[in-house]
Amino acid sequence: MLRSLTSGVSGIRSHQTMLDVVGNNIANVNTTGFKKSTVTFQDLLYETSKGATAPRENIGGVNPMQIGLGTTVAAVETIHSQGPLQYTGNRTDVAIQGDGYYVLNDGAQNVYSRAGNFVLDGNGNIVQSGTGYTLMGYKMSPDPQNPTQYVRGTQLVALNIPVGQKLSAKGTEVLGLQCNLDSRVDTYLPMGITNPNFSTTVAIGGNSYTLSISEGSAHNLLNVSIGGSPYSMSLAGINQNTGLPELSDVSVTIGSDSYTLHFDDETGELQLEDSGNIVWKQQISGIMDYQIVNFEGDDNQTRPYLVEFTDSGDGNMVMRLWGQDSTPAWTSFQAVVPVDADGTFAIPTGGIDITGLAGNVDLRLNSTEDGKGLSVSASNDGSTYEVAATLNQRTSSVHSTKIDIYDSLGNPHTVEVAFEKIGANEWRWRAWLPTESGIALSNNTGVTEFGSDGKLESGGTATVNIGFSSLGAEDASIKLDFSGESFGKSPIDGVTQFGSSFTTKAYYQDGYQMGVLQDFSIASDGTVMGIYSNGRNSALYSLSLALFSNPSGLEKIGMTAFIPTANSGLPQVVTPKEGGAGSLAGGNLEMANVDLAEEFSRLIIAQRGFQANARVITTSDQVLDELINLKR
Repeated sequence: MLRSLTSGVSGIRSHQTMLDVVGNNIANVNTTGFKKSTVTFQDLLYETSKGATAPRENIGGVNPMQIGLGTTVAAVETIHSQGPLQYTGNRTDVAIQGDGYYVLNDGAQNVYSRAGNFVLDGNGNIVQSGTGYTLMGYKMSPDPQNPTQYVRGTQLVALNIPVGQKLSAKGTEVLGLQCNLDSRVDTYLPMGITNPNFSTTVAIGGNSYTLSISEGSAHNLLNVSIGGSPYSMSLAGINQNTGLPELSDVSVTIGSDSYTLHFDDETGELQLEDSGNIVWKQQISGIMDYQIVNFEGDDNQTRPYLVEFTDSGDGNMVMRLWGQDSTPAWTSFQAVVPVDADGTFAIPTGGIDITGLAGNVDLRLNSTEDGKGLSVSASNDGSTYEVAATLNQRTSSVHSTKIDIYDSLGNPHTVEVAFEKIGANEWRWRAWLPTESGIALSNNTGVTEFGSDGKLESGGTATVNIGFSSLGAEDASIKLDFSGESFGKSPIDGVTQFGSSFTTKAYYQDGYQMGVLQDFSIASDGTVMGIYSNGRNSALYSLSLALFSNPSGLEKIGMTAFIPTANSGLPQVVTPKEGGAGSLAGGNLEMANVDLAEEFSRLIIAQRGFQANARVITTSDQVLDELINLKR
C-alpha cells in the first residue's frame, strides 16, 4: 500500500512543477525576448519482485516482474525558438531575426539576452531599458587602404553615442570617378592620324607581313613600315573633294619583289601595286582626321592646307598646317597653342604668328570669345589681317562632371573634371575650379589610355595639387582615381571606354565640413551609423551577437538574461549576418515565444495529472482504512 502512496506523491510533486512552469510561461506571455520552458517527466525507480529467466528446452522465458515507485521531473528545458516581431517605431528598439543573443554587460560580467528594448542613458550609452545593462559591440574606424570601407575593432566595448559631439572638418584627399567615355565620338580637334598604333597584315606571295602607320614630320606626312622596313610618303597635294592628302608613290621591297606603295586620295585606300595591278589594299581614311582651310595669296591664288592638332604632353596643343611654303614646296608649319586648365585656348594678346606660306601669306592665331575655338586670320601685306577660318573644338567629344571637394577648414569648392578624346583609345583629362580661377593648381591634367577591351591601361590615378593656402587653409594634394582600385572596385567599375553613351560622374570624395552628431541608426547587419549635421553618415560601431553550441544549456538569471554554463558551450561573438547569426530589424521587438493555446492545453494536462495522482493517494488511504478495520 505504501508504494502507491509514494507514487502518487511523486506524481503530485512532478505535476506541481509542471503547473509552475506553465504558470511562468503564461505570466511572461508579453515579456520582450522571453523564451518559454517545457517540462519533461521520467519514471523514477523500480522494485524488482522477480527477475527474468531465459527460455530452456520446451519452456519459454519469463519476463522480469517490476513495480514502479513513481515519477520525477527529468528536465525543465528552455525553448529558444524565434518569437514574433512587434513593430514599435522606436529607433532604439532592435529585434533579432534568426540565431544569436545580444551581448550585455551588467557591470560585473557579460550576460546575454534576446530583449532588444534599448535606450540612451545620460552618458550616451546604449543600455537595456529596465536593467541598465550596457550593450556591447565593436568600434569601427575608416580603412586606411579603402576610405569607403570601415575596419572593425577586435575588442568588445560599450556602445556610446555622444550626441552633440563635433566632427572636425576634413580636407578632401581622394576623389573617385566612375563612368564610361563614348568610344564612338570623334577626336575633340582634328588630330591627323588618330590611331598611332594602327597595324594590319599584308599577305603576298604566300607570306604575311606586318604593316603599320604613323604620323610623319616635315614634308613626309605618312610613315609606313612593312615587315620592319620603314618608308615615308611625302605630301604632294590636297584633294579638296575628299579632304584627303595626295601622297607621293613609294617603291617598296617585300621579300625579293618590288612593289609601288600608293595612296588613293579618292577612296582613302593604301594600295600595293605590281606593274599597275593592285595586289593588296587597305582602307585607312578612317584613321585620318584633317580639316581643310584655304588661304588666298598676293597672287590671288587660293591654296588649300590641312589642319591637325597633336597633344604636346603638357596639356597644351600643337597646331600643324600641311601645305605649300613660299618655295613653293609641300611641307608643314606648326605652332604651340597654350590651353587653360579648363581646356579653353589661352592665346596671349597679339596672337601667335605663322609665316612663310605660299603666296606671301602670314597667319595669326587668336582665341575665339568663348575660348573653345581658334580664329585664324590671314594677311598678304603683314599688317592687315582678316579672319580666314575658325577652328572649333568638337564639344560633343568633351565630357565633364562636377563635384564639391573640401579644404582643411571644411570650405566647399566645386571641382570640374573633363575628358577630351585626343586619339583612338586616348583621352586627356583636365581638372579645375570653375568658380575660383584665382586658386593655383598644378599637375591638373594628364592622359588616360584604354585597351581594346575598353578598360584602362595607363593613367588610372593622378595627384592634383591645389593652393588652398591663399584662403588660409592647407594646400591640398588630391588623388584622382579613375581606376576604382583605391576603393576596392574592379576595373569595370572605374572609368571605361565602350561604345555606349557618356556616363561620366564623380561618385566619391572623402572630405567634409565640420558636423555635429545628431542621431544614429542601426542597420540590419548591426552597423551603428552616426548621422551628422553636415550630412555625413559614419559607422561608429558594429553591434555584436553571441552564438552558443547548445542554447538550451544557458542559465536564466532573470531580467530576460542568460549566462553560459558548462553545457551551453562558450559564446562565439560575431556580428549579425556572420557565421550563422541572424539579422537585425530596427524599430521592432521580439516578443515571447509563448503560445497561449498551447499553454492552456498544458495547463489542463497538468491539472488532470495532478487530480489523478491525488486520486491515487485517496484511494490508497481508503484501502489502508479497510485494512485497519479488519481487526475490529
